[in-house]
Amino acid sequence: MKKHFVIPMVLTASLVASSLAAPSASAITASESENLQTITSIKGDKSKPVFVTGLQSQNFSKTDAANAVNFLEKNKGKLGLANPKTNLKETITEKDELGMTHVRLQQTKNGIPVEGAEVIVHYSDEGSVDSVSGYYNNDAEAAYLNTTASLSKNEAVTLAKKSVNAPGVLEYDPVTDLVVYPFNGKQYTAYKVNVNFLGKEPGNWFVYIDAKSGKVIDQYNGLMHVEDARATKGSGTGVKGEHRNLHIAHKNFKGKTGSTFYLKDISHPGLKAISTYDFKNEWGSEDFDLPGVLYSKKSAAFNDEYDKPAVDAHYNSEKVYEYFLNEHGRNSIDGEGMEIISTVHFGEDYNNAFWNGRQMTYGDGDGLFFIPLSASLDVAAHEMTHGVTTNTAGLLYRNESGALNEAFSDIFGALVDEDDWEVGEDAMGQDAIDSGRPSLRSLSEPDKYPVGAAYKDYGDGRGMYPKHMNEFYNLPLNLDNGGVHINSSIINHAAYLTGEMIGKEKLGKVYYRALTVYLTPNSNFKDARKALIQSAEDLYGAGSAEAKATEDGLNGVGITE
Repeated sequence: MKKHFVIPMVLTASLVASSLAAPSASAITASESENLQTITSIKGDKSKPVFVTGLQSQNFSKTDAANAVNFLEKNKGKLGLANPKTNLKETITEKDELGMTHVRLQQTKNGIPVEGAEVIVHYSDEGSVDSVSGYYNNDAEAAYLNTTASLSKNEAVTLAKKSVNAPGVLEYDPVTDLVVYPFNGKQYTAYKVNVNFLGKEPGNWFVYIDAKSGKVIDQYNGLMHVEDARATKGSGTGVKGEHRNLHIAHKNFKGKTGSTFYLKDISHPGLKAISTYDFKNEWGSEDFDLPGVLYSKKSAAFNDEYDKPAVDAHYNSEKVYEYFLNEHGRNSIDGEGMEIISTVHFGEDYNNAFWNGRQMTYGDGDGLFFIPLSASLDVAAHEMTHGVTTNTAGLLYRNESGALNEAFSDIFGALVDEDDWEVGEDAMGQDAIDSGRPSLRSLSEPDKYPVGAAYKDYGDGRGMYPKHMNEFYNLPLNLDNGGVHINSSIINHAAYLTGEMIGKEKLGKVYYRALTVYLTPNSNFKDARKALIQSAEDLYGAGSAEAKATEDGLNGVGITE
């Protein structure tokens, strides 16, 4: 029987005046998260889990949501949970390759989801509750709150669009959900409005509108078809001159001679497609929106200069897809074979690439600091991993949870691109290289690069990317969403230290399991430590070299108990 070492991860946010008082779970900052109360701590031995908080191990004939909630209800007093049976609703139950079952439960109030409050109950392969992770918000449960909206959804959308200066043309209809939103010590009935648009400053905004008054409570930028076509093979030339063998599609049109060839890969069973589109150096308009026009030619050879970014985007997307499928058994970004969409030639001289919640989009760069960003395999892996995170842990894109979101993307970028521990090295322009910036970020040596001038005063004074918690940048939300691209380098370096001990393949398995099994939207760095060590123990055993290396890597960057 395998060992069970279970982690103290379920946290409760409370404003009760005590040494454990903390703000609500959905509004945790990097420094505040350390004050959250740990409500369960479990260890184990060879025979069965032992709950050191006084709980008794319990086996279930069915590892389902009903029994998970019953377990939490039975132990709610010791766990510090208010009314879990009434307020926790199943979102998904999954069984993994180790035989463990994971039940995700969303906290609700009066049937309305509490933003960022998710609890995961983990069953062992033998049917016992193995661990619990996530966040439960007792403040929201205790608050008197009328959850009936006074505003309509349309009114909320209008206010959200105005708040973020959205253009008249949006890429997608705004998605609007009624939620309970804990923010700055208060609980609000709010509309969560997702507004997505293009332009020189693209936005994937999440705006929280008070459903009673219409006031903007909070907002942040999360900017993270050919019918009857037949599969065939083609080739092309990448941005740096590499020859690429491509999976494409072709179609013959009635009354016309010859075929049209498309960068659309329909060769993988169970995958809808890998599709690459052309945005023709536009910024987006009423007549031209994402994903653009499916990239096509009258030849199966895509070798023109203009083709090169599309060739790399198409080729690299397949490589990332194959990595997640072969290494982790994950079929596409959502795990269920969703279409993988990339758009190239976005804007003019656009020095960025992004995941907007639905697809990857690549700029051509200005030719000085960046060349076309689709040239870099690790950039493609970075953006697609944002999609994986969206569909699993859902890490909120701000403060420490946002830094984890960015770090996992950087880490999997370095795992898919096996050559080194750098990110973006194949997309850097000559001016950047000549100035001493041969990559965008470094996992092995984060502090060889300076941060922006606006960030310097919030760190230790050196103004370099941090690689240890004593160099952490206490940034406000208006700067880099609280440091998502800056403080991520601490987690990056922890992964590098571990990877140097156990290799990239095992590192990937540990980090993938932590991301997809244990982390939840509000997880912070300490939660990540517990999740990563637990994942290593799940996979390789407690006391294994892999578990020790995972712990040593985190210790090495100052993320300790």
